[in-house]
Amino acid sequence: MSPRALPGPLAALGPRGRRALRRTADAALRPFGSVNGGHDAHQVAVTFDDGPDGTVTPQLLAVLARHGVRCTFFLLVDQAERHPELVRAVRDAGHEIALHGLDHRPLPRMGHRGALRYLRDARRRLEAVAGTTVRWYRPPYGLQSPASWAAARRAGLDVVVWSADAADWEDDPADVVLARAAAGLTPGGVLLLHERLEPGPDGEPVHTRFDRAALVDLLLTEADERGMTAVTVGELSRGGPRRTAWFR
Repeated sequence: MSPRALPGPLAALGPRGRRALRRTADAALRPFGSVNGGHDAHQVAVTFDDGPDGTVTPQLLAVLARHGVRCTFFLLVDQAERHPELVRAVRDAGHEIALHGLDHRPLPRMGHRGALRYLRDARRRLEAVAGTTVRWYRPPYGLQSPASWAAARRAGLDVVVWSADAADWEDDPADVVLARAAAGLTPGGVLLLHERLEPGPDGEPVHTRFDRAALVDLLLTEADERGMTAVTVGELSRGGPRRTAWFR
């Protein structure tokens, strides 16, 4: 979850140079890219990781219903099997159910075959709980190698990353987190939020004190005032998704 320092050569390029390099890499590697947006400037996919959560998920569903929007929930299978009634509540409210993993282990260290077995099992078990087809997968911590990306595709999953991260795993005041989230309401973007938090990449505990449902309520009001609609990743991708070369 914590930001990583850029390698020396990338840091030396500067922001403009890195953006130019990213555009070139995305164009060359588009067939191997991960979804990070769509083409409708009035839409933004609002996504939630690490759930479901016994307390926060019902609160989020109530907020989303009040705003009349549908979002994508990237669920962990161990949490889904612990709270099957919440998975069904998410589904029945018209939201999109997607996979975040059996648990929160990064896939690159598993190798291709290990990642493929893991993802096939995870997809099967989540679909059994949800009673619906699972199409999308988001790698924990955004960590992905070419081998794990290929494993996801072989498992019948399309990888989704993000164009903006609210960093809502930081224990900052609610107004600071809201400002970061609002900055991520970009045309055709994918915004990363969490309904609960797993430990950090080094196993460190992560705790926050702000009200997640209240923050999302304010965020959706801001989106509406900008003339933007929160949608699922599937809705955002209907005109063909944007893709980025995402390996880290």
